[in-house]
Amino acid sequence: MNVPQWLQRWTADRAVRAGVIGAAWSVAPSYARGLLPRSAVDQAAATAVVATLGYQLTATTWSTVEAVVAGRPGHVPGPRALLAGAAGACAIGFGTQQALRRRADDSLVAAGAFAAARTLANAGIAGTVVMVGDQVLHRVLRRQVGLHTTLLADVLGGAALAGVTVLSRQQRAARYGLVDPERRAVTAGSPVALARAGAVGAATAVSLVGLALAEQTVARATAAGLAELLGEPAGAAGEMIGHGVALTGMGVAGAVALTQVRRRISRRDDVVEPAYPAPPTSRHVSAGPRSGIGFDTIGKEGRRFVLMALTAADITRVMGEPARDPVRVVAGYEAAPTVAGRTALALADLEALGGYERGLIMVAAPTGVGYVNYVVAEALEYLTRGDCAIVVPQYALSPSALALGKTNDGVELQRAVLAGIRDRVASLPADRRPRVVQFGESLGAQVALDVAGSAGTAILPALGLDGGLYLGVPFRSRTWELWRESAHLVDPEGRLTLVAEPSQLVGVPTSGRHVLVVHDDDPVNKFSYEMVVQRPWWLGAPATRPAKVPRETSFRPVVSFVLALVDLKNGMNSKPGEFVRRGHDYRIDAREALQRTFGLPASAAQVTAIEAALREREQAWAARRLVSRKLDEARRSIARTLNSWGQSAVPVVAEADPESLVDGTGRSIMGSVPWS
Repeated sequence: MNVPQWLQRWTADRAVRAGVIGAAWSVAPSYARGLLPRSAVDQAAATAVVATLGYQLTATTWSTVEAVVAGRPGHVPGPRALLAGAAGACAIGFGTQQALRRRADDSLVAAGAFAAARTLANAGIAGTVVMVGDQVLHRVLRRQVGLHTTLLADVLGGAALAGVTVLSRQQRAARYGLVDPERRAVTAGSPVALARAGAVGAATAVSLVGLALAEQTVARATAAGLAELLGEPAGAAGEMIGHGVALTGMGVAGAVALTQVRRRISRRDDVVEPAYPAPPTSRHVSAGPRSGIGFDTIGKEGRRFVLMALTAADITRVMGEPARDPVRVVAGYEAAPTVAGRTALALADLEALGGYERGLIMVAAPTGVGYVNYVVAEALEYLTRGDCAIVVPQYALSPSALALGKTNDGVELQRAVLAGIRDRVASLPADRRPRVVQFGESLGAQVALDVAGSAGTAILPALGLDGGLYLGVPFRSRTWELWRESAHLVDPEGRLTLVAEPSQLVGVPTSGRHVLVVHDDDPVNKFSYEMVVQRPWWLGAPATRPAKVPRETSFRPVVSFVLALVDLKNGMNSKPGEFVRRGHDYRIDAREALQRTFGLPASAAQVTAIEAALREREQAWAARRLVSRKLDEARRSIARTLNSWGQSAVPVVAEADPESLVDGTGRSIMGSVPWS
């Protein structure tokens, strides 16, 4: 077979071949179980990223080893010198790891050095496989140099190393036991899903080869440029610099791509939904007749929140008892340019809408986009028989990933609103003072919990809070991190209680208590940027791991971070009306967590009715949004067609009645949710 000269030269490059071994070797750890199962497509993507990074890191590191062994520009070291260099890389890498093993968990600098040492040792092993393979195949067996004795041999060598990794994982599973053995790393998929995964894998393989070629081209071009600049061959040092330039380019390209993705997400979420086109008519919600806050200033989630409020009749129908109209206040992010301005609007609206006439006021910190879990809000309104007010101070109107820089503003706003409510409540007669609590989920939990911050939980009662509930506290919460490391300093009086599910709250006081509900497999709580190089607390010794964290999975720099990113993506996979205790989905915990945390009474029959109503309403509202969006798309499509005919003045289509839309059983898909 005639092989193009460029391909022959590429596959003969030792750095490329070491990189191929590193890529093949890294496939095995990419199949380790994470916090959540992955789809076949997710796995294909994760393996692709891990293999790509394994290639680049190994190729770059081996180039560095070659440059060090060469000693001077233009010198090409021989096989014996390179074998000695590989042995030295292994010795230095393993020795450094051993020296830093204990410190790496506590120091990010030590963890970075540990990860670098691991990469050096792996590159030394890959280089050894390349050099030994060449000696055996080309000198001992006298095989002709070609793809089958270079690239194919390297892939087989990497696969053998991957097999050792798999065997080690199996031994750990046998030693420590399998947590939830039915939960696989990759979920079984349909033929279509498997076909998609195959396509992703094939595209990834092509992309990997293309990346390798591009990387090698950059390395050679850089080396040639250096040789021209220096007037002599750059040798291994030039190759090393070239691989470094390629790695830097990959990082820059990735950062640019991430910025573009964030901008697209931000534009996609900045919409006015057809299902929520007009301000509310209720006198008890923001943007309504008695509110001083504009409908156009509260964002998509704010508009949903005020228009989805329960009425006294809705609550009575479920609870079987007289009820009141609950109050919902949304202090719109765009309603005022400053924290002080939004605080004033929140307090004014709470007064105007009758919030201080209710028995319980909950200040709910939203996520970055302004979202507060509708299930939590409705569960509270049912449990209090409408005798509650929910205040939502918005600190941003962008997805949480883009609002991370706004959380300090959120904490300031949350604290200011709480202080204002505290002062107003203190002015009321003692027998008319409502209880004041706070709530947060996800990024909202970070904002609400960080009201305490470095000052500790002593500040919470000083702000007038009688309790708090925090679902899915993110890893970024300052209070969470401080409390996890030094609970006795942050919370000396033991106000914070952490549970994996509300049923564990039996016997916990319902006054002055702040409850954190965090699932053992919640990736938003357990993710961290440091995982690129540093082992997180929940992947420590197998016996110390949370209940749902696999014990056989070992932490590996870069690889574990990539798998954690996939878990982060899958953490909130959910279906309307289908409540499950998994990942970052806390709908199933909402009613019981509120009831146990704040001591809200309900009979067994009422609990059953609440749970059924929460699911039915979520399905109905999801159906309404879907129907409205499809009808709006149809109207727009017809309008575009008519406009192309020059008939823009012709009526587009009569309004459809969503209440008339039925499912296969003839039942209205809108359930009990009113359309207007």
